[in-house]
Amino acid sequence: MKKILVFAICLFLALIGTMVQAEEKSSLVVGYDPNFPPVHFNQDGEPVGFAVDIMNEIALRMGTEIKYILVPQKEAIEKLQNKQIDILLSAYFNEKHAEVMEFSESILGTSIGLLVHEENNEIEGLAQLTNAVTALESDTLEYEFLRNIRGIKYHVASNQVTALELLFNGRANAFVGNVITAQYILEQTGMQDDYKIVGNYLLPIEYTMAVQKENYSLLSQLNRAIHDIKRDGTYSALYAKWFESENELADRLWMIIQIIGSLLFFVVILFFIGIRWNRKLQKEVAKKTNVLNQMNVKLQEKIEQTKNSDEFQKQILNSSPRGIATVNQEGIITSFNTKAVEISGEIGQIIGLHYEQVLLLQKLLEDRFTKVFQTKNLFLGEETVWERDEQRTYYLRYYVYPLYDFEKRLNGLIVTFEDITEERKLRLQIFEQEKNQALSRVVAGIAHEIRNPLTSIKTFAELIPRKYNNERFQKEISTYVPQEIERINQLIEGLIDYAKPKQLNKESIDVSLIMKECTILFERTALNKGISLVCETEEDLWIEADSNQLKQVIINLIINSLDAMSTRDETEDWFLNLTAYSKEESIVMKVSDKGTGMTEAEQLQALEPFYTTKEKGTGLGLAIANQYVHENKGKLEMDSRKGKGTTISLTFSKKGLRVSL
Repeated sequence: MKKILVFAICLFLALIGTMVQAEEKSSLVVGYDPNFPPVHFNQDGEPVGFAVDIMNEIALRMGTEIKYILVPQKEAIEKLQNKQIDILLSAYFNEKHAEVMEFSESILGTSIGLLVHEENNEIEGLAQLTNAVTALESDTLEYEFLRNIRGIKYHVASNQVTALELLFNGRANAFVGNVITAQYILEQTGMQDDYKIVGNYLLPIEYTMAVQKENYSLLSQLNRAIHDIKRDGTYSALYAKWFESENELADRLWMIIQIIGSLLFFVVILFFIGIRWNRKLQKEVAKKTNVLNQMNVKLQEKIEQTKNSDEFQKQILNSSPRGIATVNQEGIITSFNTKAVEISGEIGQIIGLHYEQVLLLQKLLEDRFTKVFQTKNLFLGEETVWERDEQRTYYLRYYVYPLYDFEKRLNGLIVTFEDITEERKLRLQIFEQEKNQALSRVVAGIAHEIRNPLTSIKTFAELIPRKYNNERFQKEISTYVPQEIERINQLIEGLIDYAKPKQLNKESIDVSLIMKECTILFERTALNKGISLVCETEEDLWIEADSNQLKQVIINLIINSLDAMSTRDETEDWFLNLTAYSKEESIVMKVSDKGTGMTEAEQLQALEPFYTTKEKGTGLGLAIANQYVHENKGKLEMDSRKGKGTTISLTFSKKGLRVSL
């Protein structure tokens, strides 16, 4: 009886010890996403899948129990941080995750692929996704990757399965996600022949198990267990269970045996052949190695040259005294050099912005951006005023022209601009000096012109006491004196208009009147030189221009023509012709002489400032004329032959139209 009692007490104590041990036995909470087949998902309410089987094997080796809980992808990090779970299945590494968790060794390597319908031949890769709607899971590696590609439209789902359903239901043109999940779902639904993967390896991805930050004890246990199941073949068996069928394994094994047998056969043959060819091969290998080494050296030199060339180009751009910017067809700025930054006054990153976000480019490309791409127009040497701020105003000369790639395809435009503020000040000073010089010559001629009508008026005034009551005298004095006074008035008004300070002031003017006024100013000067100044114009030739500038242009051309005929043969009758007429939608003015003329080389340089063939010339007359014509939207053309004379043509659009330059 005592023995039975002792046995019962021992059995009771052993049972209590077992219960205590069971209570003290450790357990781990493992979180998993139920929508990630075949890695882990729910089947009949229980967690199954490749990663679940791996976790179960790890638990056996760690001697611990596991409790699985459903954790959607978007909640996983928060639950791991709050210690609601100990392990997160199938985590992937990125910098954001690394701040809050530790990662085990890899348990599964796969890739992110691109899935489309079998009949979709338009999408062959990422390049074609810009015109399609792409379905994908949010907060994933592929989501972060596609967000950095401009122009892609995507339909975001909470998990891979839902994203695939968007593709199956026609709400998306493509699916980007895990290849093994896509293949598994297609096989389960019987749609593997209806869809195809066109990009198996867009992104490689490694899945691990994640634990709480700095939980190195648990991480170490996981890594040891993963090593064990990979070393003893358990991992390979589980991988084959979920990702390869038995037939596939058998076929693959048989193929491997055949390959090994064939290889052994060829190895035996090659062994004997190799003995014979070994020396020859060694020599050839040595030669090829030498050639490859030389090619490698040259390639390195080319790489270095290319690198230096790129750096040199950047140095050139940033050293240029002109602002240089390039803009692509979408209006995005692709380059912006140092001088451009200085003139524009912009602060911060400019490359990548739309040109309308940079005030200077918005001003320069207004009404020009579209024209460059549609008609390939060039806008060369145009000038504008840029008021950067209250303290600084720039006078700019700018150029806008197309940018072509190596295949001569238009892929953008170039804008260059330079600060001509100081140049403009100097030019205005020189123009005024030239104007004053021309004015002194005009005054000399006008003195003779005024003397003639004054003589007539004086004669009539002296005859008044004697012929006061003479009817014929009264008629003549009332007719000729007002005419002579009006002539004096026209001369003085023309002189005053010409002497006004330069200030561009466009208005509607009659070209015929301008030509006649300039003729009156130089008639006496021309006659004194034995030259007949002839003006022939049509009436009502209206244009939009600055009358003072146009007068100075005509006066400069007349002075040049008179100088060109100063060495004429005095036995001949010489003429200086001024003509003006209408031609289609334009007004044409011409100044023609029979002077010394110019060679082709002289004509090419005639419009350049300070170029002259005269002993005492300044070389600014034609430069000023060309500048003024350009400012008034006109065109100056020159036709000259050495020893035969010169004709200068000025072409302006009729009022309300524009001449194509």
